[in-house]
Amino acid sequence: MSEFESQLGEVKAKLKYPSATTLATLVESLSELLEEASFTITKEGVKAVGMDPAKVAYIEVTIPYANFLEYEVPEEGVNLGANLPALSRALSRVKKTDVVTLEVSSSNLLVRVEGQTIREYLLPNLEVSSEVPEIKLEHTAHVKIMSDPFKRALSDAGEFGDVVELEATENMFAVRAASEKRVEAKFLSGSASLVVIEVKERSVGRYDFNYLDKVLAMAKVADTVDVQFSNDRPLELRFESPGGTSIMYVLAPAAGAAPAAEERAEASREEEESEGEEAGEEGGSEEE
Repeated sequence: MSEFESQLGEVKAKLKYPSATTLATLVESLSELLEEASFTITKEGVKAVGMDPAKVAYIEVTIPYANFLEYEVPEEGVNLGANLPALSRALSRVKKTDVVTLEVSSSNLLVRVEGQTIREYLLPNLEVSSEVPEIKLEHTAHVKIMSDPFKRALSDAGEFGDVVELEATENMFAVRAASEKRVEAKFLSGSASLVVIEVKERSVGRYDFNYLDKVLAMAKVADTVDVQFSNDRPLELRFESPGGTSIMYVLAPAAGAAPAAEERAEASREEEESEGEEAGEEGGSEEE
């Protein structure tokens, strides 16, 4: 028994995760938003939820029990409160082939990283409030897009401004910088990158890039991202890995976004009307 194991106390749950780098990515992304997080460990799996201090973003991460090599949890489940920056530092130097074991007691969390060497970290099991508001959203636009192109489009837009604008029509999804230095990526219906596009009405939303940037790393765990939003309403992103790990991220619109979004929608309508008039004129000429 190691020194840390002797200090751990009675173990209530023991979990062994096969991919240390995946776990490190999830924890690092959580730590970008939250100082502390509440983890609920049940027979079904591990769930972490939290809202950032400014109450701008909500995140929920679920890892099914089947993703673990070992999963020992009592029927009543176990609660874990963790300081995320500390947990992220413990996982900061892991390699893909490393295996991570988490042992939870009432007062502590033992993190063991096993690879060419064995490293152990003893962290306190904190009292963290798990109360977050119930989130029920209705969206007018749903887009399923390949993760890598979406991540690149957001990163490019973020290079030119602090606010990213999303627009969806029945046959197009656009990601652009909401600034004078404009950059835009358009994904058309039927393209390889755009898997699904379902739009009830033209939808435009603006969101703070800094908050989007905090979760871009999570795109690594999923091949596709579900993007859902409405005019000037919260954005909902859902990532799901082939193994069933899922992330839901909800982000409030950027401050002062409403007027700009309305202007964008109006400009798009005028552009369509103009194109329609030009098409009509061309058609008349051909008939002549």
